[in-house]
Amino acid sequence: MPRWVYRFCPAGTALAAFLGMTCLYIYGDRELYDQILTAYGIVPFRFPFVDISGSLAAWECARQGVDVILSNPCDVLHRGYNYSPLWLAAADIPLGVADTTAVGWSLGLLFIASLSLLPPPREPREVILTITATMSTMVVFGLERANPDLFLFMFALSAGLLAEGRLGGRLLGYCIALLAALLKYYPIMLLMIVFRERISVLLAVLLLAVGLLVVFWAFYHADVARGLPHVASGRYDTDLFAAKNLPFMVGIMAENAAGPSPSAAAVGYIATVGLYAALVGALFAIYRRLEGLPELRAALASLPRRERILLVIGSAAIVGCFFAGQSIGYRGVFLLLVLPGLLAVARSPLRELRVLGVGTSIVIVLLMWGECLRLALHRALDLPGISEVLSNEAKIQFWLLRELCWWWVVSVMLAVIVDFLRDSPVVRGAWALFGRTPARV
Repeated sequence: MPRWVYRFCPAGTALAAFLGMTCLYIYGDRELYDQILTAYGIVPFRFPFVDISGSLAAWECARQGVDVILSNPCDVLHRGYNYSPLWLAAADIPLGVADTTAVGWSLGLLFIASLSLLPPPREPREVILTITATMSTMVVFGLERANPDLFLFMFALSAGLLAEGRLGGRLLGYCIALLAALLKYYPIMLLMIVFRERISVLLAVLLLAVGLLVVFWAFYHADVARGLPHVASGRYDTDLFAAKNLPFMVGIMAENAAGPSPSAAAVGYIATVGLYAALVGALFAIYRRLEGLPELRAALASLPRRERILLVIGSAAIVGCFFAGQSIGYRGVFLLLVLPGLLAVARSPLRELRVLGVGTSIVIVLLMWGECLRLALHRALDLPGISEVLSNEAKIQFWLLRELCWWWVVSVMLAVIVDFLRDSPVVRGAWALFGRTPARV
């Protein structure tokens, strides 16, 4: 099969599905449209692109002088505004709720088009995994809601692509990453790639970033503080992913099991803290094991530049979100940046690396379909005739397996990030000050 077909298969499949669902919604059966989304693990809203509608509503009300941070009367859900106040600085753009369909549909097309810029798969199994990830619940959820995280994905991809070029292009990429951070905070992790620069450039970029962040905080700290309570959070057994899910849920279960004893709260706290510490310890044990593989370090060092940079960017974004707090499923679109690098590692002639690359890629794809699988399992277990005890046990085991999969993936990403930092000029310079050299492959 020609290589260009491999490149455009994932984006082409997504485009066909996007246009098909558009036609179904406009000209076809709305009930079937909702049924497809429900089967995907997505609760349909009464109209598409509800998230971008909220952002447009904030602009519309801000132009009228309304303080939209605590509550937005122009928004169909009256949601408080939890994005960066910098979004509101663009309120003079003449767009509002009436433009939801046009803006949401255009954002979806731009996002799908950007997927063609990702490093293409090179083998049939890679094509299958990439298409499966592209058509996953996380990606479809982001498209259906037209969430602004799709913008940030394109910013991250742009920064990664510019990182391949000359210094001027790389500096532009760092500015794009910094803009993304000012718009929604967590993309500050994208600036990880600046550590590949020589120390003088690194310090200049970091000084610029710190200066802009100080100015931003001086102007907007009050609005940031008011908006933080509206940041998404919820139960630990839904589509929200975070490091806290597993230990906090187990802590709640331990507290409930110890109740109504006066020490129930203490039991829950000890279980939460103890399990969190154990999970972090296991994460570092896995990281140390991976970092101790010279073959893996050699494979990462020999990756094509685009695959390695995007692998680092995607890993940094996901690891940052994982430990910062709960993230709604559509933020998993950043996993699409990680897959090409892992699949490139899987092309190694060494069996251990092939298993690591392919296995972790499969786990990522399953996580991206996680909410679809979870709700399908729940529907099957809630059928008449299924023992309630058996049903609850199966649901808990599925949730536990999913959370452990997240910790495994984050462990692999941590190894990727540390390997990248160890090879950076600033780290090598720091080692040189002590008359030592970091381990080379």
